Amino acid sequence: MRRGELAAASEETRRSQAKVDDAARRVDAARRALDAARAAYHAALERGTTSTLLARIEQFIERRRRELEATRDAHARALAAHHGQLASLDAARERLARARADREVIERHFARWHEERRKRAERRED
Repeated sequence: MRRGELAAASEETRRSQAKVDDAARRVDAARRALDAARAAYHAALERGTTSTLLARIEQFIERRRRELEATRDAHARALAAHHGQLASLDAARERLARARADREVIERHFARWHEERRKRAERRED
């Protein structure tokens, strides 16, 4: 495991978080647009506008509802992808920790081996 792999996983996690944040902003914008459309409908009702105009506003509200649903779906997909990326990042961290531990075990083994060789060489010299 190389640190570069962990860095790449970390960068990908940052990108997926940015996508989640962007999707959340789009959900908020779609929700505000739907609220504005509903407010326009209620204002039109109070003014006493024609049924044709009310029908058009209702169609507009329905489009806004569909847009909100689509942005919510996109946000849910981005969130699921981000959670998957977080799992990948955790796995990369585990692999790096395991590789470091393995390397440490090997280094200790060779250090003992070198120390034993040195002691044997000293005994032969005496």
